[in-house]
Amino acid sequence: MSRLQQIQNPPNRPFRDILYSVVIAVLISHNLGCDSKKDPGTAPQEAISQDPVVKTHPWQLVTSPIAATVLQTPRDPRPNDWFTEPDTGIDFTYHNGREGNTFTLMESIGGGVALFDFDDDELPDLFLTGGGSIQGSPIAVAGLPNAFFRNLGDFHFMDAGANAGLASSSNYTVGCSVCDFNCDGFPDLFVTGYPRCTFYCNRGDGTFQELSDSETVANVGLHAASVWGDFDGDGLPDVFVSGYVTFDLREDRNCGEDLRGIRDICGIWQYPPGTDRIYRNQGDGTFVETTSPSGLRNDGKGLGAIAADIDGDGALDLYVANDYTPNFLYLGDGRGAFQERGLESGAALDSKGAPQGSMGVDFGDYDGDGRGDLFVTNYQLEDNTLYRNRGDGLFSVADHVGLEEVCRLYVGFGTGWVDFDSDGWLDLFVSNGHVMYYTGQSAYEQPQFLFQNVGGKRFENRSADGGPYFSIGHVARGGAFGDLNNDGSPDLVVVHQNAPVSILKNQIIPTRWVSLCLHGIHSDPFGVGAVVTARFSQRDLVRHVRGGAGYLSHFDRRILIPVDENQPGACSVKWLNGKQEVFKNLRPGQTHHLIEGHGEQSASP
Repeated sequence: MSRLQQIQNPPNRPFRDILYSVVIAVLISHNLGCDSKKDPGTAPQEAISQDPVVKTHPWQLVTSPIAATVLQTPRDPRPNDWFTEPDTGIDFTYHNGREGNTFTLMESIGGGVALFDFDDDELPDLFLTGGGSIQGSPIAVAGLPNAFFRNLGDFHFMDAGANAGLASSSNYTVGCSVCDFNCDGFPDLFVTGYPRCTFYCNRGDGTFQELSDSETVANVGLHAASVWGDFDGDGLPDVFVSGYVTFDLREDRNCGEDLRGIRDICGIWQYPPGTDRIYRNQGDGTFVETTSPSGLRNDGKGLGAIAADIDGDGALDLYVANDYTPNFLYLGDGRGAFQERGLESGAALDSKGAPQGSMGVDFGDYDGDGRGDLFVTNYQLEDNTLYRNRGDGLFSVADHVGLEEVCRLYVGFGTGWVDFDSDGWLDLFVSNGHVMYYTGQSAYEQPQFLFQNVGGKRFENRSADGGPYFSIGHVARGGAFGDLNNDGSPDLVVVHQNAPVSILKNQIIPTRWVSLCLHGIHSDPFGVGAVVTARFSQRDLVRHVRGGAGYLSHFDRRILIPVDENQPGACSVKWLNGKQEVFKNLRPGQTHHLIEGHGEQSASP
């Protein structure tokens, strides 16, 4: 969400918002947007929607040719499609509570998905938040069941939610993250939402135990992102939780188009920021809040967050994508304290020096210089932003790389740096879907995008080759990436609001590859903050192990690396504590568990 929403129902519009009204009019009149050079005369003029009232309002017309062409029935599959949708047996829908007609801000943000191997069988299993219902006056919020599916291999899944103890939820659920908070080797699950977050401890026998607030993390309010990492250097994963906004369900806010009498979701600017919090893992199964001494700010509206060694100094850092306020870059000191350097670093605003409605975020080395770069998805009429890492904690907005204007009309959420075609260069996925049901500047259902990295220099829009899924509109939110069938290629799971989740199988299969799963002993159990380097195609591939990537979701934590013909698999790992090791003789076609302290010592990358 963004400052553009102020145009809809402002008490006193500043000059900049009036200027943006003019910009919107110009965009509509000139058909600017995705691939605007195509002939607009061939594009149908109405956006489809499940609610026919949308078609009666002229401001809901889609003027971008690409926007119009994707909002049709799916095209037929093609032999060279990047992705296909296999029959997985999964039929699950995230419900945001829209049917209650309460138009709360909470409806706009969820949900998420987590890919993680809960039963240690080398196959990532699938957890999905369920959302909830929002009904009545006064408004009452109730949780709906989550879903958990055990991966049986070859894209076959079994519903295991009830047996695992993960199905029921008294909370309205939004997002999820995975950790090993007690360092027992079994991944645990953390679920954000309203009015509380929920913590599930993996018992190691195929079931989870819901922990009470007094045992773990006591959060009250609406929470979105959660990120795990060893922020204080004691080897135990701590957690950051974004508070997003503060709101009172007793307030019945009526927003939308006053002149036409159309009600819609209220804009983010009408709500004060929520409280971001950080909790220190005490190692005995309990946590203590350290928000104030950690140096966190209290004026952000965080939706996405990521933990990684962003400035390369060996301490874990934190980046928060804020909605309509400048993004935060917290540089850690390795002892649990942070210095917020968003503005100074160049990673807080767009290229014109303005805050954006930021949602999703990921961190990866797209240009092959060894330094991780930040990519952030944003609101309509705002380009998604690529912040190129210049070193020493400084960033610059990367223009002229093929990402400008392509998604400008849309509302971006999920994203990820993923090498979909296994050529060693990190590609991009962007999921879109509006937050406004009726009064957005583009349709509620929106296209999804694939961008192929061309040699680290530019990106090519390959969405048309993505498969039938990419040919129609969706109201997408979180997405997660992982090798669901262990063939060496990253697959994709995307959550939609009020429509079934999509499981996409990657059809670009590498010839030789290795899968790497890091296990920290003296550092974070998942290796968050570590840097992996491997040689491929006469250059070094650098992969950053991060926590919280994408939007409200958790990726398969295994790292896929292509391997040259006639070359043995090998890599080096720089752990967050500074120790560097080399792991050799990695057999292609397998997952290798890299355990801290079990490699050969190395003094240089």
